[in-house]
Amino acid sequence: MEHEDFPIPTGALIRQGGRACFYRLVNTSPLLMQVLSGTKIVAANDEALRFEAGAYGLLPDYQPLMMENIPKAPQPYQTIALPVPRQLFEDAYARMGSIAVPPMPLPARSSDMPAEAAALFDYCCQPGNLARLPVAIAKARLMELVTWFALSGAVLGQSRSSRLEDRLRQMIETDPAFGWTLRHAAHAFNMSEATLRRRLAAENSGFSEILSDTRMNRALALVQTTALSMAQVAFEVGYDSPSQFAARFKERFGVSPRHVRNGSELFERIGTEVEHSGADALSQ
Repeated sequence: MEHEDFPIPTGALIRQGGRACFYRLVNTSPLLMQVLSGTKIVAANDEALRFEAGAYGLLPDYQPLMMENIPKAPQPYQTIALPVPRQLFEDAYARMGSIAVPPMPLPARSSDMPAEAAALFDYCCQPGNLARLPVAIAKARLMELVTWFALSGAVLGQSRSSRLEDRLRQMIETDPAFGWTLRHAAHAFNMSEATLRRRLAAENSGFSEILSDTRMNRALALVQTTALSMAQVAFEVGYDSPSQFAARFKERFGVSPRHVRNGSELFERIGTEVEHSGADALSQ
């Protein structure tokens, strides 16, 4: 069934064998999520939220986040995440009328999610379910889901002013393996290379930094959500050398991609360790 230009989202199962804390992760779409096993700690602007198994929440777009994923033996850490276009949040809130939209896009936790809402979340996350529907119905289902999350306390904050960095991340995400250059980006944005470089500098960023970071964010997602070999993951994000990719991944995230996927030989004894998490201290 054709869906015009509306991207039909599908839930992604994020699986992690080793405990790890990731800094400055940026989502290019808001995410509705549920932690299935283990613990997730998310922090932004020095405020942290803890999500235990079974908890639902909302992660905003274009807001650098700290995320710590903690497995609990004998299971790996697992979360199901559903990307939903921002426009559907705004449309749903407009229809609700009385909803108070926070001024900042920050992580939010849902409380007391009704069984009907949980069932709708499961339905929307299953591959193919939304794709089989007429586009108007698919949008309506997603807006209903957004409404349930809002009524349970998880409301997406207002969008920040549009930044060139965000547009560049979106472009690179369409094909992370492509040999992107400053020239490609300048042409796509209809400006000179010097102007692009100057405007990114005004946002305290640079082309090479954004390119590398977008690729690493994509690589982390592939490690967590697929069974691709590390060599294939490297190829998918523009690295011909798996060893060079692994070194860059560890430099960016502080752990190897194999640790993220499989963990160490022995699971950590989580329990009290969670209580002493550095990120958790922010939420006290």
